[in-house]
Amino acid sequence: MKKAFKLLSITLTLALVLGLTSQAIFASAATPKTIIIGTGNAFKPYCYLDEKGNLQGYEKEVLTAVFKKLPQYKIQFKTYDFKNVLLSLGAKKIDIGAHQFEVNPDRKAKYLFADESYTTFILRIVVKKDRTDIKSIDDLKGKNVQVATGANEAYVLEQYNKDNPTKAVKLIYSSADQATTVKNLTSGRIDAFISISRIVDTLNKQFGNVLKTVGTPISSSNTYFIYRKEDTQLKKDVDGVLKKLKADGTLSKISIKILGGDYTTND
Repeated sequence: MKKAFKLLSITLTLALVLGLTSQAIFASAATPKTIIIGTGNAFKPYCYLDEKGNLQGYEKEVLTAVFKKLPQYKIQFKTYDFKNVLLSLGAKKIDIGAHQFEVNPDRKAKYLFADESYTTFILRIVVKKDRTDIKSIDDLKGKNVQVATGANEAYVLEQYNKDNPTKAVKLIYSSADQATTVKNLTSGRIDAFISISRIVDTLNKQFGNVLKTVGTPISSSNTYFIYRKEDTQLKKDVDGVLKKLKADGTLSKISIKILGGDYTTND
């Protein structure tokens, strides 16, 4: 009798343990991990707030499409000034940085870049439409050029100044929105800023055809999502889906919808 009772007790205990274990496994599988994505708030059409304060733009559209295919995660977006996105990533306030980030050595030393790019980004000099004295980067010697703190255009021109001290550009670091940047240029507060052709086209439509690009590109690259160094599995998961979205044409469709053309493989 005692043996039978002991056997029954062991059986019930084992069943309870197995039941709790299976519940834990089920709960773990059913509860997606929250991923916080940091992006910008004033870089239209990539990442910006609409009139109601809601995030809109290419970064949100692409990442929403990616994570629809990753049910093990759920996402939240947080918006920042551009200069604070990567600072927030390093401080573990966010898990992914998404703001048209290009690779440069400083960033690569601190963070983990995706393998899959999602936009091309070809930087050009932008000047006032009637300006004729600036035709190339060498003509920016001593000129006031506005750049965003921590942005790749700042890095490119900082390196140019190091390599060409006698032709140094005066860098004006700013987190101004696009409207203020155009006003700074047309009023003469700055001589140039750095952008890409498709954004300049959009700004000309908004502000009356007052801008033009000059010279050859100062940088040609792609943009990537950025992670902390240890988040290799998250990077791998997002890369895998992004590769599929490129192959099936989804990424191209998002680019055409938001940016007005397919800028996933060319500018």
